[in-house]
Amino acid sequence: MRFKHLIILLCPVLLTACATVKPPAPTNEGVEIPKLVQPVSNIEIPVSVDLKSYIMQAENSVPAKYTDNQQPCEGLRYNYVFTRTPFAISGSNNVVNLKFTGSYGFTVSYCAKCATVFGGQPQCLVPVVSAQCGMGNEPLRRMVISYQSTINVTPDFHLRSKTILYPAPQPIDRCNVFMGNIDITNRLIQYITGPLNDLGKQVDARIAAYDIRPQVAQLWKNLATEVKLADVGYLNINPQTVELSNFSLNGSAINFSVGLSAKPIVTVLSQQQPPKPLPNLTNYTPSNGFNIYLDLLENYDHLTRTVNQQLVGQQTEVAGHIFKVDSTRIYGIGSKIAMQVNFSGTNTGVVYLTGTPTYDPNTHELSFLDLNFDLQTRSWILKA
Repeated sequence: MRFKHLIILLCPVLLTACATVKPPAPTNEGVEIPKLVQPVSNIEIPVSVDLKSYIMQAENSVPAKYTDNQQPCEGLRYNYVFTRTPFAISGSNNVVNLKFTGSYGFTVSYCAKCATVFGGQPQCLVPVVSAQCGMGNEPLRRMVISYQSTINVTPDFHLRSKTILYPAPQPIDRCNVFMGNIDITNRLIQYITGPLNDLGKQVDARIAAYDIRPQVAQLWKNLATEVKLADVGYLNINPQTVELSNFSLNGSAINFSVGLSAKPIVTVLSQQQPPKPLPNLTNYTPSNGFNIYLDLLENYDHLTRTVNQQLVGQQTEVAGHIFKVDSTRIYGIGSKIAMQVNFSGTNTGVVYLTGTPTYDPNTHELSFLDLNFDLQTRSWILKA
């Protein structure tokens, strides 16, 4: 803030006046100052969450091997084994694709008609037709099992997914075994669909257990905490709302942005307030990184102290006349500020200057480039 040089340059004018200078103080110019409406600032912070551990927990919560054995007298008799590999994870946007290879084998037989003979156990009345695939000395057959999991976030910061078998299981090494009009491979797929759906439900349960709130709450708390800016003052971000962007996947990592709206302000005096509680999520509006409008709130008392630190005690001599600044006071008069300068030396008294505050965002300086004598001070000096 540049006051010192102007006052020193105007000393000769002051020193030509009479011994005591006491012009009337400037009054409010009566201009109504429009209230400043601060635009909302937008801040986006990237976040990445690795879902791999949650999907592994889902895998570990269900068996990796399934077997079943049904041996009715009449109809289809079967015994099968099915094992699976771990998930391979891919996806795009908010859709996770999970895939594994299942290995299977079975033995099967078929009795067209059973009856109880002489009160004993039911017996097959016709020859039993039998077959096997992927059992004994034969290698297990394979099929591809795929899931599609659509992930969203709830307003209370929990992930939510809907996992379905999609597309349908696709045999790689199909067993071309038919019993009557029954395709045994298709029947096996029906048998294992239930356990496979259970695995999808476990994926949903594990993902739903992930709570984003702690991360966002800590971020909210940090931004809601006042920050000391060296000798400048205090920065308050004042976060208002929070939102999450759409998801994008990179391998098992789900990436998104936490969007915050805020009304930041810099003050020369501390104005720390208790942080607002973290609100629920609002609808996401895309923005590009940081878009910040910063209000600067200067306090007249602080401004007065700053000016006094620069000027009080400053003394100059012109043609044998002494001019010394004793104190100053800054206050507002409408759209301008008034500066009261109390001085002593060869002459004593008070003068008033007025000027318009101007902030230079490049140099970060607050200056009053049009600072000059108030009209009444100027008039008083002319009369003197």
